[in-house]
Amino acid sequence: MQLQSDLSKSYIAEALIQLMKTKKFSSITNKNITERAGVSHITIYRNFSSKEDIIKYYLNTILSKCTSLWNEDENFAYQLFSFFQTNKDIIDLLYKANLQYLLLDNILELYNYNKDDAVDIVYSKVTVAYFIFGWCDVWYKRGMLETPEEMANLISQKNNKTY
Repeated sequence: MQLQSDLSKSYIAEALIQLMKTKKFSSITNKNITERAGVSHITIYRNFSSKEDIIKYYLNTILSKCTSLWNEDENFAYQLFSFFQTNKDIIDLLYKANLQYLLLDNILELYNYNKDDAVDIVYSKVTVAYFIFGWCDVWYKRGMLETPEEMANLISQKNNKTY
């Protein structure tokens, strides 16, 4: 039964992404999604609480696939910039729909952010996540002119400077 649920979630997420390529996010209905996914209408309600929840699931899925391939010794910022570059078509859709904040949510998850952690841990994780997301955000908005390597080097240089 779990496999069927996972497949249904994948179909729903893929359907929403496909619809976002041709329709405004706000005008996409659950009926549009289920028809495109080929699943029953109740399936969407069983698995997701909102369209944003579907996007979170989709991002989590593709980010999990990427992070499983990431080299532990490699710079995290570099790998995240590479993720943005590799998945630019999805990133474009998120920005077009003003859903880029969902990327930040996923970055926080990568840092195992938990609001119940000790206060110093919480703020440390949030600071790093917002810092890296801020750089990714500006890089994207500037047209991704620099390579992921150049961006990671800029961050390293910034962190090594004293003011």
